[in-house]
Amino acid sequence: MLDAPAGARVGVGFKESMKKNQVAQLVKDHDSTGLLNSLAFKNVRAGDAVFVPAGVPHAIEAGIFVLELQEPTDLSILLEWDGFAVDGDKDGHLNLGFDTALDALLLDPLSQEQQLQIVSRFEQNEAASHQIFKSVADNFFRADYLTGDSKKIEPGFGLFLVLTGDGVMNFGNGEKLAVSTGDAVVIPYAAGDFSIENCAGILSRPPKA
Repeated sequence: MLDAPAGARVGVGFKESMKKNQVAQLVKDHDSTGLLNSLAFKNVRAGDAVFVPAGVPHAIEAGIFVLELQEPTDLSILLEWDGFAVDGDKDGHLNLGFDTALDALLLDPLSQEQQLQIVSRFEQNEAASHQIFKSVADNFFRADYLTGDSKKIEPGFGLFLVLTGDGVMNFGNGEKLAVSTGDAVVIPYAAGDFSIENCAGILSRPPKA
């Protein structure tokens, strides 16, 4: 979460066990309120990170600004689309039909252990660079908060979003790149290892090979 108003919430998973036909009826009725009320909501603030496992229904309330990481696929199923410029009845089920698509849903609430695993934080006031997600995300993607502490990052594809500062990225191939708050930099493997100076931000990467 890059920014969030006071009292901001995200819904992750159902709060009670649901049956497929219950969800199907809510989708068919375009009952956005019913669907949102079925979710387990938690309060969030800027700096929080939430890992959403596959098949878990989720929603983000208004006013939250996020950096979203996901695997390189577009396999989202839409259960509600109120206010969005999309025909969910036609395009919300990956051309599978909702009867098949809803089989992908986790219909039971997340366990207490799972709840503890999916939420983490990045701390902008820490001097040392640090991993954002807990190990539960390692097989899917990685995210690190880099602070300009001279830590060298090994070569590999990534995307660096500058959150604070006007600084420089120093690459192993000898190149330097001036960056400012709000810049997003795509990093190829050929750039070699790199470090940053006088800035901080989030580095998003694929999982380790």
